Amino acid sequence: MPEVFNFTARATAASGAFADRNFSITVNNSIIQRLLAVGPSGAARSLGAGQPWTLIPGITGDSADFGDRWLVWDQTAGVMRASPDAINWSSFVPTLPSGYTTLGYLRWRAGAWWCVGWDGAALAVLKSTDSGQSWAVQGATIPSTADSLSFERSEAGASIIATGTEWHFRASDGAAWTVARTTGHSYKFQIAHLNGIWFAPASQASHPGMARSTDGSTWFDQSNASVLTSGYYRGAAYANGVLLAHAYSDTQAGYTTDSGLTFQALTTPYPAAPGAYQAERPIVAQGGRFVLLGPGGSTYLLNAVTGPSSMQALPAPLSVPACLAVRN
Repeated sequence: MPEVFNFTARATAASGAFADRNFSITVNNSIIQRLLAVGPSGAARSLGAGQPWTLIPGITGDSADFGDRWLVWDQTAGVMRASPDAINWSSFVPTLPSGYTTLGYLRWRAGAWWCVGWDGAALAVLKSTDSGQSWAVQGATIPSTADSLSFERSEAGASIIATGTEWHFRASDGAAWTVARTTGHSYKFQIAHLNGIWFAPASQASHPGMARSTDGSTWFDQSNASVLTSGYYRGAAYANGVLLAHAYSDTQAGYTTDSGLTFQALTTPYPAAPGAYQAERPIVAQGGRFVLLGPGGSTYLLNAVTGPSSMQALPAPLSVPACLAVRN
């Protein structure tokens, strides 16, 4: 709702004389930016699913989320970009644990910021309680010669970090890491924790199915070969009792209404196959509708999984976003 902000400006002369002037500004806080798309080539914001995308000048990044504010991590520049409204932005260099220079998969959980850090030899869950200004390692690390492929954290504090061949799980920050799954993936994808269930692509990149877990530790592949024709799943989002799985390089996708026990095919295919690219979070749900990454420079909007999808153009120079983020 609109709010009135009153303030006074004082002009002071060299002699010490001064003059005050009162100002009043009315801000319509009902106009809230709900969606963010960020990538190394640019960033864009939107008032909501189905609304036009607007370029955000000067903002680039690799990971984004909304919590106590919008945060965007720009790995190339080594800076964190922050905004209360996705319109006005500031940048700062965060204080990282010694040796850590690579961050990814920003998440806002339980009143704090979380991400994965890599120092060239080990992966760690990092936590920030000061809006991304400083980060600290939480619990044990995972030896790794490569950056992570995915990360997710539940509100209860369980974490999963996926490497090139293994998914590492722990139920809390004080617990030891265990290998919950071995896979054949070699690309970024999204492990999602939705309504108490974990979802992710099946164990092999060529397997057109979803993997599901109720505890993060024990997984099974939900195989529905008839749903996808050639691609594989790389992310999921939940809205109105439906979980939609985003397909990689396929005009078809799958959804479930029973928490992943069975999957069904969308009744109408996408206008064109989504691009064959990597993304931290390729799909979000906002206002009961789904927004998905489409071919380069576009997104798809699904009002319902039983209806057609529509394509929306992203503003240049934003080509392929590295991440979608939502403020619900």
